[in-house]
Amino acid sequence: MRFTVLTRIRPRLVLVLLLLIPQISISAERIVFEARKIITMDQSMPEARYIAVEDGRILGVGNSLAQLDAWLVNQNYRMDSQFSEKVLLPGLIDPHLHPLMAAVLLPTAFITPEDWTLPSGEFPGVTTPEDYRQRLRELISNNQSSDPFITWGYHQLWHGDLDRQLLDEIEPNRAVIVWHRSFHEIIMNTAAMRFLELDSESLFADIISAPGIDPSHADYSAGHLSETALGVGLARLQPVILAPDKLNAGMTIIQKMLRQNGVTTIADMATGLFASFNIEAALIKQTFDHQDSAVRVILVPNVKPMVEQMGSADAVMEFLNQMQSSQISNKVFLNNRVKLLADGAFFSQYMRMNPPGYSDGHEGKWLTEPAELESLARAFWNNGYHIHTHVNGDEGLDAVLNTLEKLLLEKPRPDHRFTLEHFGYSTIAQAQRLHTLGAQVSAQPNYVYVLSDNYAQNGLGYDRASQMVRLGTLERQGTVVALHSDLTMAPADPLFLAWIAANRLTMEGTIMGPSERLSLDKALRAITIEAAHVIGLEDEIGSISAGKKADFAVLEQDPYEVDVTSLKDIPIWGVVFEGIPYAANDRLIAQ
Repeated sequence: MRFTVLTRIRPRLVLVLLLLIPQISISAERIVFEARKIITMDQSMPEARYIAVEDGRILGVGNSLAQLDAWLVNQNYRMDSQFSEKVLLPGLIDPHLHPLMAAVLLPTAFITPEDWTLPSGEFPGVTTPEDYRQRLRELISNNQSSDPFITWGYHQLWHGDLDRQLLDEIEPNRAVIVWHRSFHEIIMNTAAMRFLELDSESLFADIISAPGIDPSHADYSAGHLSETALGVGLARLQPVILAPDKLNAGMTIIQKMLRQNGVTTIADMATGLFASFNIEAALIKQTFDHQDSAVRVILVPNVKPMVEQMGSADAVMEFLNQMQSSQISNKVFLNNRVKLLADGAFFSQYMRMNPPGYSDGHEGKWLTEPAELESLARAFWNNGYHIHTHVNGDEGLDAVLNTLEKLLLEKPRPDHRFTLEHFGYSTIAQAQRLHTLGAQVSAQPNYVYVLSDNYAQNGLGYDRASQMVRLGTLERQGTVVALHSDLTMAPADPLFLAWIAANRLTMEGTIMGPSERLSLDKALRAITIEAAHVIGLEDEIGSISAGKKADFAVLEQDPYEVDVTSLKDIPIWGVVFEGIPYAANDRLIAQ
């Protein structure tokens, strides 16, 4: 897929452009897939051996061909036994990632605390300030592009303090932008600030005084933009980070990663993060709406900036209703969901924490103050939208649950599916409260793997750090749970996420909060049927049963037979998407 970047295009024109792109037809051939074992995630028939498929949907599931006689006797069909020694799961689901964010960051220079394995190569972790600065110098020296040098993955708790002065010492001439591991902040040298036209302190102050930006989220002398002020840098970086060659490279990595990891459905949980909703929707459609793509994408708009741009929540809803009713495509579409953001990033320790707060005395940050969050949520709640809210700290969670409780009292909704995204730190009382209020959780387990050892020593203390992403409690009380990558906060690898949730092992090998582990079955449900429930598609995907989309992850081993500590190491052949097999090693065809 080759990108054409769209800029300054009116919403109605983008809608027309989206509708003009032809839809993909599915073969009507009737096929019976045979497997060594089919794990259906349907409790009425947990296992099978055969699946009959036509027009991209499942006709029937059985343990013998005789059980499929209603679909096969006196019918033309083809047997496909290429998976006869493999195990099929429902197509895996990543219910919260950001394709544009990932496409921007994946081609950059990775210097992260943890190891990364990507389709583009191996990136070993860097865990000391000295090694970080040496690696940064090497990467700048080896990169001869005239564009600003962008690196992603810096974290002060491993890599030490970093500011404009230190970056100027490392590289005084070329623009250098260090993107924090959280994504929520950047640090620039003087050349980068000059490139972005932020080199005058008075101009900088004028820019960050815009509506919706907290001035405390920007520091001119340090070359630092975070949280609400990050948008200033993103807007000025657009010509670089949204350049077609870079987006093409990033989107190719994403598509390979998803196929290699068995993923057939994703939710873009904040469409409009880098550019307008219209532009991002069009770019995502260019990537995923073609024959070679084996992924469907749910667009979940980031509505706060849309309200600021369009003037009211009503105007945003009118636009979204138009987009949804027109159905952007069969593979890229909306389904009545919106995204809000409460407190700051967990990777930055910007989440809002109740007493005792942080051990060093700093305070977290609000992305949306509680009163504004409530007002925004009310507008969309009263019009029937399902609300997904980014929340990380226990003070942030109090604000979100207070909002949900008020909305339920004002206008009860029996199946509201209010979803807490990330769910970084919570108390047991909050977990019980969210269940009572009918909320569901889409959790980020990679916080445990990367951060819990370090946060036990810095900021939270052992007890709270060991209990981050409290999932065992949710399972015991029957809460719907999904696991997500928030790519690039974690790899888009659902089996890896399930492995973390079921083991709670850190990258140092420590077991953190074993009582908060998910059972193996719940962890697998959290990347299949419960993930489908969280994004409102449980009638279409998430389990292998008659009438649903014929989406399968093709595994070389049975996840119920391997040791749970080996869950992340199960080889994946590829996927079947709407009845069509796609091997992980197939070449992605540019459209």
